[in-house]
Amino acid sequence: MNIEGTFINNSVTSSLIEFKIKTTMASAFKTLFTDMIKAGGDASKLNKSNLKQQLRLYVKEASPHFLVSDSQYFVPAYFTPEAAVNFNSKFASVSVDSLAGKVILVTKWDLELRRVDSNQVWTSYAGLEVRLIVKEFKPVMNDNGALPRHPTNLYRDDEFKTTIQHYRFVEAAKAGAAMNMPAAPLNGNKGNVSQNVFQAAADNWNFKSGHSKTVSLRKAASPAKKAGTPTAVRASGGVKKVVAKGGRASTSKAAAISKFSGSAKAKKSVSKNTPGNKSTGRNSRGTTAVTTMNQYAKVLSAAMKKKTGKK
Repeated sequence: MNIEGTFINNSVTSSLIEFKIKTTMASAFKTLFTDMIKAGGDASKLNKSNLKQQLRLYVKEASPHFLVSDSQYFVPAYFTPEAAVNFNSKFASVSVDSLAGKVILVTKWDLELRRVDSNQVWTSYAGLEVRLIVKEFKPVMNDNGALPRHPTNLYRDDEFKTTIQHYRFVEAAKAGAAMNMPAAPLNGNKGNVSQNVFQAAADNWNFKSGHSKTVSLRKAASPAKKAGTPTAVRASGGVKKVVAKGGRASTSKAAAISKFSGSAKAKKSVSKNTPGNKSTGRNSRGTTAVTTMNQYAKVLSAAMKKKTGKK
């Protein structure tokens, strides 16, 4: 429904301003996904002109899920390996994280209907998920894509959930009619409670399920690092004691070690022998300078005399 209004500007430069406001805007995702469910997952039954349209989408979130929005609802985008390779080759300087809050132009895409576990996949309902398969896209980095409203999850929309529920009922009714169950007797004879009751696993849905291979755009943009050549020797059969042989080989090893050492002088290990009397060099006059028993006795004697003198 369109609302037309006219405002007259009463300022000095009077001018007539005409505008048109659309109170309700059709969501591209809601229209396409609803048609996909009604078509039983067969994309060939959809409007061909709609499938050829380019989608200008706002990236709501790039991690941990790549969520795109049509300004009203958001859905996850699934990328084919070819789309990921083209993005990394043509836009190598653009990171996946930098796409959040930006706009992408999806030039090639498709829709698929999948059966999933809605307890695990939160972008689904009643075991069904319509997937947006992105085959080719490019970022529009100069467009911040300001949204007129905060987008919501399409699978939490009441009308869209009703569409899925109706599809479930229609498929279950078809499965029940095909089983041709005997009806309960109407002439007063005793019947069985199980008569005219049938069981169908997962509502016995029969739709065209998609199987396109998709990859994570983040993992595809971060190639695995090449493993370095292992240089460490693996220990096997316990610790082996290596005995260095004297000669030219040991000399060359010592030269190589000294080349990378901090100083030219070789470091000596601490001797295990009990050290003798410490050399008396220049020491401070504090008590920490006491190094021999004679010095300690003199310090003790001086302290006792000082204490006796105070008394």
